[in-house]
Amino acid sequence: MRKLLATGALLAAAAAVVLIASALAPAQPRPDVLQVKVGDRIRVANAPIGCRVVRMRQFGGRVVIDCRRAGALRGTYGTLFTAREAVLVEFESRKTAKRIAVGVHHQDLQCCRQVKP
Repeated sequence: MRKLLATGALLAAAAAVVLIASALAPAQPRPDVLQVKVGDRIRVANAPIGCRVVRMRQFGGRVVIDCRRAGALRGTYGTLFTAREAVLVEFESRKTAKRIAVGVHHQDLQCCRQVKP
């Protein structure tokens, strides 16, 4: 009888340790959260929008998420997100873009040119 009680107590203690350890363990990433790294591309389903994760020399080599619409870029807009800022750009050509506005996290918005109404 004593062995049975000791075994039951041991199993209960082991179960408690497992429950406590699982409660204190770091949370696993949610399955609906997508983690990306430099070189990855993201396409939005059923929309002509895509993003890529790159290091940009124009941002001091920082990691940037570059989002834009698919197709010809001239006259369209894109966004560049870094850990420090969000930049709205207007594409002048396939390879050239002008900064329209820069929002620095926890600071003010800076407009780079006056927007026509």
